[in-house]
Amino acid sequence: MFRNVFETLTLIAAAAVQWLLYRKGVPKDCAPKRILVVKLDHVGDVLLATPVFANLRRAYPNAELHALAGKWSRVILENQPAVDEVIEYNSPFFCRAGEQPTRLSEAVRLYRRLRREKYELVVELRCDWRIVCFALLRIAPRQIGRASLQVANKLGFPRFSGMHETVRNLDVLNRADIPTPVQTPTFPVTAEDKKWAADFLAARGINAAQRETDSRRTVEPLVAIHPGSPVALKRWRPERYAKLADWLVAQKRANIIFVGVNAEMPIIAEIQALMRERAANIAGKTSLTQLASILQLCQLFIGNDSGPMHLAAAVGTPTIGLYGPGDPGRFGPVGAQCHTLRRKPDCPPCLGTACRFGGEGCMSEIEVVDVIQAIDLRDKKLT
Repeated sequence: MFRNVFETLTLIAAAAVQWLLYRKGVPKDCAPKRILVVKLDHVGDVLLATPVFANLRRAYPNAELHALAGKWSRVILENQPAVDEVIEYNSPFFCRAGEQPTRLSEAVRLYRRLRREKYELVVELRCDWRIVCFALLRIAPRQIGRASLQVANKLGFPRFSGMHETVRNLDVLNRADIPTPVQTPTFPVTAEDKKWAADFLAARGINAAQRETDSRRTVEPLVAIHPGSPVALKRWRPERYAKLADWLVAQKRANIIFVGVNAEMPIIAEIQALMRERAANIAGKTSLTQLASILQLCQLFIGNDSGPMHLAAAVGTPTIGLYGPGDPGRFGPVGAQCHTLRRKPDCPPCLGTACRFGGEGCMSEIEVVDVIQAIDLRDKKLT
């Protein structure tokens, strides 16, 4: 409750600063030499914002493009060709368990640094109250921001051209007449990364052949499953993941790899104990870049609404996302081969530790047969 109120107040404050101090926007003849993009969210949200950086690079090819982001999403932006530098700032508002927020004294030093950088344009995609203060103290003469569009939208003045987060991020540029031909999130994977991934899997007895064309499928597809999520209500039942994984091995001759972070090891261990078939567990054994390279070798990714799901979509892997309290219309994976499942579309967002309506939550509405049908439907399209 407190978080929602604080977030709303921060949003209103950011919009007010934008309307009061930066109403002129970006002139058509503006050619900024240095741009700062603020995106303090988590990994999945930052991935959905990557088209903004690509479009800014196209619009201002000679500009130096910096990003202000949390430690957890730094590697996402460092891997973007459009980004010249990532400045780390761990917002207390977005820190999760085990993450250390930037102290107030460090935030003051950060403000001084940003002033010295002499940015000519700030693009605010999501900030906190400290960044609102930075904008109030003018770290750049021009700023365009999402907060003003979001508040206007909530007041009944439509400012977004679509519902999805990727579209809403790009609308910040569109409103400033900055072209946005790049619409899809990406995460580049190098040839060296691919070789590392193939060697890593081979050492575990998995032959990860390169994904073939849509008209042909590998004999033994490699399927990645991510059963975890920092939000408990976003997790599908372990016994259902176990049943699904067994079906994939038996019916599709699939090699299964479970992915995730160290904290999700107990979830994966429970699933493996329930399975009849064998499956590899690489959770906690890779960096984010290494995980991306492994996911790109997979023929399919199945998982909850989470960062790895968006990462799989960003590297072009066919993705099936399972949704409960989250809204796939707004936060779904982006790509031609992405599919989402949600069985209670009327359920409001609910990110607490327990369902507000009681019971196990709306993730329990998704049955194993629902996912199997989605897989079979995809396979029919490829034949």
